[in-house]
Amino acid sequence: MNDNNITNTEETTPTAPIGTNDNETTQENGKIDFENPTIKSYIETEIQKGIQKALQGTPPKANTVNSTEQEKAKFEKMTYKERLNLFKSNPQKYNELAKGKF
Repeated sequence: MNDNNITNTEETTPTAPIGTNDNETTQENGKIDFENPTIKSYIETEIQKGIQKALQGTPPKANTVNSTEQEKAKFEKMTYKERLNLFKSNPQKYNELAKGKF
């Protein structure tokens, strides 16, 4: 072994047992009491921190394409049958979208 390495000469075993051999007791000890005020407060604090972090920065950009332009683009891709159905169901919208097409 190299002189530069530090070694631990003391035994590092725990002084008290962490659990028991009884599986039910071990599972019971592993449960978290979410009604404990300290745990409840910690969870609420961490949730608030997460919310604040999510709200930082710049908001997403709004859709820059006009919804009318999107509707016109969809209209142009419609089949004859789809346009006929639109004409029957909503003639005003059909005329609005078809303006200048024919």
